[in-house]
Order: sequence, then structure tokens, then C-alpha cells
Amino acid sequence: MRTVKTTMMYLFAAALVATGFGAGERLPVVAIADYCQTNGVVSVRRNMAEAILKAGCLPVVLPEMDDAAADQFLSQCDAVMIGGGIKGNDYLRRCAYEGRVIALAAKRGLPIVGICHGCQVINRHFGGTLAAVPDDRKLVHKDAKRFERTGERAEHPVTVSPGGSLMVGVFGEGKLTVNSSHYMRCQKIAPGFRVTAKAEDGVVEAIEHERLPIFGFQFHPEVYWTKDARFLELLRLALRGKRK
Repeated sequence: MRTVKTTMMYLFAAALVATGFGAGERLPVVAIADYCQTNGVVSVRRNMAEAILKAGCLPVVLPEMDDAAADQFLSQCDAVMIGGGIKGNDYLRRCAYEGRVIALAAKRGLPIVGICHGCQVINRHFGGTLAAVPDDRKLVHKDAKRFERTGERAEHPVTVSPGGSLMVGVFGEGKLTVNSSHYMRCQKIAPGFRVTAKAEDGVVEAIEHERLPIFGFQFHPEVYWTKDARFLELLRLALRGKRK
């Protein structure tokens, strides 16, 4: 049976080859929570791994394991990523697993970044609540037909909230176009967090902890950076726990 340390070595080696990692360099290692699918595959989305590489970090998959093993795994990592969601039989199992990962990473003080479903899991884990997206036909948060036809998500404007935040540091205050693909939203925001961007219909699009390096994005910067390079900078800074 392979130890966690041996597994990490194989995962690191694959990421190093992909990035042309040079001798003497050390890039931040980002643990991406496994999808926990019942099909027997440990996996993450390719665009997530590629975006993390482009942001100057090394992506590794954090398989489902007990807390002691996961904590040892995280001792070799510099940040944690919780990605987009899945539904069906795997959903509740995955949420429970991600909650354990978030708790262990927060205890270590690691940057935690949540995207779409990941943003919602972070908010709920720390005491917030979720609700369905309001039925506002003027603003579409999920366009399944467009996604099936083109592979692209819906796009809509948001307003970046004033004040010091990662969102302001990257985009400035005011209007911004993001992509979107979700039915649920953060309703009551968890204690210690604040809203850093909202859509015109009031849906929260970004949150961050007031003190800790924990960030949630309801949109998908791991995809949208190919249209707007600032979204890659957003990932680069968030994964390093920085606000510009």
C-alpha cells in the first residue's frame, strides 16, 4: 500500500513535467479536492488544472481519505482549491468531504479558494446559508443550452464592491463582466466574510474572509481568463493568499 508521501511524489512528478519545472525552483502546490464520484475515478476538471498551472502553481489531486492522512497531505501543500459542483448521488458525499478539507486547511492557515459550488461550500461551512437563484429572466446565471451547444457559460455584469479586497485589487471598483453557471447562491453570508461583488439581481458573486486568506467566486475564473487575463491574476493572487 502506498503512503500519502509516495502518492504525493507521483502527483508532483506529473505536474513538474507539465510545467517544465527547473532545478532550484519551487512553485506553490495547490491541492484540488477530488470530485468523489462513484465511477471509481479520482479526478478534477482539466481546465482547472491548466488554469492553476498558468497561474504559476502546481496542481495535485487530493483524493478522499481520512482526516489524519488528509492533514499529512496538506502539510506538503500551499493552498486548497474547491471547484465546481456535481449533482446526484455523489453530491452530499462530496460536500461532506470538502467540509473536512476546508476545516483542515483553515487550521493550517492555507489559502482556500472556492469556485461556483466551492464558493457555496465555503460559505455554508463557516455558517452561511444557500438559496436558489431568483427567477429573474433579465439576468441568466445558467444557460444549459448555450453550454451544450458551445461549451461556454452565460455571461453577465457584476458590480465590484468598494473597499480593500482582492476583487478591487485586480479589477477596481465598478462594473465587470463575468461568466456564470449555477442554480444555487450564497444567501446569508457567513460570519467573518464580506461580499466583494454582486450581480444586478442581488446574487452574490464573490466573497472573502475579512482576515484569513479564504476566497469564494461564484463565477469561473479558471475558464474566463482566456477572454480576460485579469481573471488569471485573480487566481494567482488568491492561491497565494494575497490581495494585490
